[in-house]
Amino acid sequence: MTKMKEKLGKVAGLIVVILITAATIVVPLSYGRVKPYYDGDAINYRGRLFICSTNMNRLQLLEANDGHIILLAELTPDKSGYLSGDDFYNCVFHEEGNELFLYAVNGRYLYKYNVNNPPKPELVSKVKDNSWDWFRSVAVFNGRITTAGTKGVKIWNNDLQVIDNLTVKLDNPFNYTLSRDFLVAVDGAELKMYSLQSREWVNSVSLTVKENSNRRIYNDPISSSIYVVDDWAVKQFDFNGNLLNTFKFTGTNGYDIVPSTDGQKLYFSDGIGVVRLNKANLQPEIWSYVRDMGVSDGWSMGLKLVSWQGRDHLVVFNNGAITVLNDQLKKVASYNSTEERPIEQVTYSEPLSLSLDKNRAPVGSEVSLRGTGFLPNESLEIKFLSNPQATSTVVTNNLGRFQKILTVPQIASGVNPSINPWPTDIRVTGKTSLKTYSINFQIEY
Repeated sequence: MTKMKEKLGKVAGLIVVILITAATIVVPLSYGRVKPYYDGDAINYRGRLFICSTNMNRLQLLEANDGHIILLAELTPDKSGYLSGDDFYNCVFHEEGNELFLYAVNGRYLYKYNVNNPPKPELVSKVKDNSWDWFRSVAVFNGRITTAGTKGVKIWNNDLQVIDNLTVKLDNPFNYTLSRDFLVAVDGAELKMYSLQSREWVNSVSLTVKENSNRRIYNDPISSSIYVVDDWAVKQFDFNGNLLNTFKFTGTNGYDIVPSTDGQKLYFSDGIGVVRLNKANLQPEIWSYVRDMGVSDGWSMGLKLVSWQGRDHLVVFNNGAITVLNDQLKKVASYNSTEERPIEQVTYSEPLSLSLDKNRAPVGSEVSLRGTGFLPNESLEIKFLSNPQATSTVVTNNLGRFQKILTVPQIASGVNPSINPWPTDIRVTGKTSLKTYSINFQIEY
C-alpha cells in the first residue's frame, strides 16, 4: 500500500501456511476461523458477472447481482476408479462461440463443463494424459486452454486435444503467463523468460521473495514489458531482464497484478489491500484497505478484472470472502466464507509431487529428492524399485514436505540390465496416510 496512508495495524490471529498445488500462501487467520478464498476466476457473460473458485475443496459457481454474490452450483470430481485424482485444484472460464464453459483440474483429469444453464452445469468431457501428467493448474492464454503439470505446460484446443507441449518445469503452476513468443514464470526467487521459438530459458532476474506465494504476472503487449509483484515492490521488466520501473508499497507480501480494460491502469494486491496504479509511471492513484471492505480476517490475494455494467470491476479473493469492487475500489458485493476451519487444522494438503535434482546418475553417487503432499510430520519410506532392499526413511515437516539425499544403489542381484542407463522408479510411501507416489530415474552402471 502507498506510504501516504498509515500502515495497517497488527492483524489478530496466527500466520497460517496454506498450501495449494505446490504453492505456499501465507494468510493471517485465527484459530477456529473459516476456510480462505485465495484464488479463482470471473467473467462477464451476456451481461452477467460469474465467479468460480475451488478453495472450498469443491468447484463453486457464483454470480454477482444486485449488491450480492449468490451461489449457483457446486461440483465435485468423480473419485471412483483407480487414481481418479484429488479435489479440484483451480478453475477457469472460457467462452467458445456463443457458449460458456468452465474448466477445472484435479491432478489426474482435466474437466470441461457447459454452464449455459448456470444452476445445472453439464459435464461435457474429462480427459487424462496417458503419459501420467498430473495437471496442477488450468488457465486461458491467447484464447487457448492451457494446463501446467508434472510433464510441462500443455496447450489444448476446444476439443481437448493437445496442440503443443512445452517441456518446462514450473516451481509454482499458477505463477506463469504465455504470450505469442514467451512463457514468463516466477520460479522461486527468480522471474524467468522462456522462448517459445527456441524452446529454452533465455533470461532471468532476481526477485525479493519471502514466501512462495501465488503471483499473477502481467505481460503487457502495449509496452512489451512484464509486471510482477514480489514481496518488496511492483516491478516492471523488459524481456532482456532490465528493470524499468518500481513502486515500493508498505506491505510485506505481494500477490497478483492485473491491467484495466483500457490497459492504462494496473491493480495489485499486497494482502492488506489493493492499489490502482498509473501504468505510465507506476504511481498510486487510489487504494482500498481490506479492513474497509468489511471482510472478517481479510487478506487480499487473488485478483480478476472484469468489464461489467460499462465499467471495470475487480474480483478480490480476500481470504474471508470473495469481494467485488468497482473501478474506484468501492465494494459492490461480497460472499463470505462460512465453513469453519478446525482449530487443529493449520495446513491444507498439497497434491503429491516428487522432484529430483537430476534424473540419472551412476551407482554410488548422491541425488536430492524433494516431495510434497504427504501428512505433516509423517514418516515416509523411500525405495528404489531396481533394488527392493535399497530403502531409506525420512520424516516430513509440518507442511507435509521433505528433502532427502539418496545414494544411488546397485541394481539388485539377479537382474541383468540390457541397457545403460537402466530405467527404474523411486517410490515414496507414507507410513500413516499410505499415500504413494513415484518418479522416474535412470541408473548408470
